[in-house]
Amino acid sequence: MADINTNISEQDTSIDSGFDIKAILSKVLTYWYLFVLSILICFSFAVINASLTPPIWNITGKILVQEDENTNSSSSANSAREQILNAGIPKNNIEDQLEILSSRNLVSQMVAEIQLNIRTFLILHFKSIEIYQEMPFAVTIKYKTIEIPERTYTIDMLNNREFTLENKKDNISVKAKFGDSIRLKSYTLVFKNKYPKENLSGLYGVSIESEDNAIANFLANFQPAATDKSSSIVLSYNYTNPNKGEAALETLMNNYLVADLENKKRISDSTIKFIDSRLKLVADQLTDLQKQFEKFKQDHHMIDMTSKANTLTQSDAKYTAELNDQEIQIAMVNEIQKYLYKPGNSIPSNVTVSNTSLNTAVDGYNMLVLERQKAKLSLTDANPVIKGMDKQLEAQRNILLKGFDNYKHNLIFAHGELKKQSGEVTGQISEIPEIQRIYDDFMRKQAIQQDLYQYLLQRKEEAAISKTSTFSNTRIIEHAKSDYDPFKPKKSMIYLIGLMCGIIIPAIYIGLKEFLNTKIMSKYDIERKTSIPIVGEIGHKATEEALMVTKESRSNISEQFRSLRTNLQYLVNPGKPNVLLFTSSMSGEGKTFLSLNLGSALALGGKRVVFLELDLRKPKFSINLGLDNQNGFTNYVISDQVDYHSILKPTWFNENCFLISSGPVPPNPAELLMNIKLEKLIDQLKRDFDYIVIDTAPVGIVTDALLVEKFADITFYVVREEYTHKPQLDLINELRESNKVKNPYIIVNDIKYQKGNSIYGYGYGYGYGYGYGYGYSNEEENRRGLFKNIFSGKK
Repeated sequence: MADINTNISEQDTSIDSGFDIKAILSKVLTYWYLFVLSILICFSFAVINASLTPPIWNITGKILVQEDENTNSSSSANSAREQILNAGIPKNNIEDQLEILSSRNLVSQMVAEIQLNIRTFLILHFKSIEIYQEMPFAVTIKYKTIEIPERTYTIDMLNNREFTLENKKDNISVKAKFGDSIRLKSYTLVFKNKYPKENLSGLYGVSIESEDNAIANFLANFQPAATDKSSSIVLSYNYTNPNKGEAALETLMNNYLVADLENKKRISDSTIKFIDSRLKLVADQLTDLQKQFEKFKQDHHMIDMTSKANTLTQSDAKYTAELNDQEIQIAMVNEIQKYLYKPGNSIPSNVTVSNTSLNTAVDGYNMLVLERQKAKLSLTDANPVIKGMDKQLEAQRNILLKGFDNYKHNLIFAHGELKKQSGEVTGQISEIPEIQRIYDDFMRKQAIQQDLYQYLLQRKEEAAISKTSTFSNTRIIEHAKSDYDPFKPKKSMIYLIGLMCGIIIPAIYIGLKEFLNTKIMSKYDIERKTSIPIVGEIGHKATEEALMVTKESRSNISEQFRSLRTNLQYLVNPGKPNVLLFTSSMSGEGKTFLSLNLGSALALGGKRVVFLELDLRKPKFSINLGLDNQNGFTNYVISDQVDYHSILKPTWFNENCFLISSGPVPPNPAELLMNIKLEKLIDQLKRDFDYIVIDTAPVGIVTDALLVEKFADITFYVVREEYTHKPQLDLINELRESNKVKNPYIIVNDIKYQKGNSIYGYGYGYGYGYGYGYGYSNEEENRRGLFKNIFSGKK
């Protein structure tokens, strides 16, 4: 027995965090009617909601956006010009087109065109359906104010000529004819019959809101998005009427294409205007540049810069050659003068000048010198011939000296003039690079301006041609089309949600009820709080009778006590007397009732049983049996008598059952229970009885039971359904863990059968009646199940 309890105490008692599917099934079966009712109600609401919710269709369309084709030039100059002329011109990129499609101006145009702010409904018994092309009349509206409140009017078709218009909110009721103007506060309405030859009838609704609200509602349900190819745009719009939704989206796409084309024409006009202004400016700049260039050429006496450079170069070479000749002539003159300064010397024949007369004179002078030298060979210096020749030579030499002096002076003057002229030419030659640079600047500016002028003329012609042949780079590749079925409401999802709500709502109710309830409601609550085994489960008794187990009793409760008796045989040592102690956490849980009936069941089995009433504070055992309580345990303890027979009382229901009542209520119950005579009394009783059943005070209130527990072989902890609090099970756990209670077992009392607790093993013998002829007896069956759980370690 000790080994069994040790194994049980080693089980995990932290069961609160576990998940027990059987507990959930038990609660579902217990409250099945709540689940059925909740499912019926919630599913009905789901069906009604799915039927009355207006369906919403998804309408889609697709637009292809092509990039603008611009003429590209290989030169950087043309690329720059393209950038200048295309500055401010929008490109057909996807992001910009998405913004344009969602622009308020474009949507406003569509709303006004198809009157999206006016909705027509066909009113049925329980719901209204929006109609578009099917409506039998057309509505024309003329606004009086900017602020338009949303209003819904009921149209009752009387016949093909008359109808009534009502609005209970504004207290409006008007009977009018088709074509009449109905003047209201914010607008004037005109209804036109689309089928004047037919006899019309029916109830319709017309909802009118401001265009701003209609635009906002459209944009809230409109979603343009670029595809993965980034060259097309998918437009998606959600609306309650597929035909009207298609018309709205198709109108929007067409207006977008028209706006794109008009924008391109506007851009062409702006381009032409810009080119004209640039042409005038470039022409003026080119004229001014040409005038400046002409003045420059006039100032520098040039027609062509290359020919002028060649002329200056030739002049410089000429002046250089002439200067060299003059310098040679001066050198020759100087050399001749050296010979002439020495009389009698002839002038070498290779020393000549460019003056023919001087050269002739030099030749004559040399001939005289030669003749004198010949005459000197035969004559002396004193010879008159020689002297005559000397005079002639002297005269000729003076003439030559004077002639060469004049010639030299002329050469030097001419050399100076020539050198001056050569310097001027050299200066002009040095100025040629600066003039050339300025000349090149003029030529370059002139070429740029002329090229730009020609380019602008070309672009003007291209723009004029483009304006006459402008087409849009965007086109509709998929027209607006709604899905075959509405995507809202998703009826299957609504039904599923209704079904789930029907399950969740009662589940939440039961969960909250269980969470807020602190009392033991089922065996599952006990098993979640403790692993101490439950050895017995006693049902609810409808009568006030305390004794339920007699020889003649065959009630369910009596059979449950017999089952408990059978279970007890496996917990005690049958070869020796056993002390059974009954306690609980508080008064009223039925420990006295259980101890009385278990003892009676043991006595019916042929065992001698004595009841020891040790609840000295509030004794009930004797009272329940209708026996006198004046002489009992307290009398025995405080007296000197050692024999218990004087306080032993037989019971009226079984000859094997005896009672030692508590006696008068003492002022010091705990001290009496600590008296040594209690131990001697129990020892004496063990010699005469098979079972000693002790009824003690609740262990959760006083410690009396713990003082007696040391004499007990088994301690039964009584738990009453819907009475014992769940936290009170912590007490028996603590007592077991601290070894203050050695062999605790739990008995569940007052079980309500109708709550479905039988799925957890409650109600042993339910349905067995009085027969034992089929299979196992109920005691044997329950005993087998209980100890199978105990020895397998299951809770």
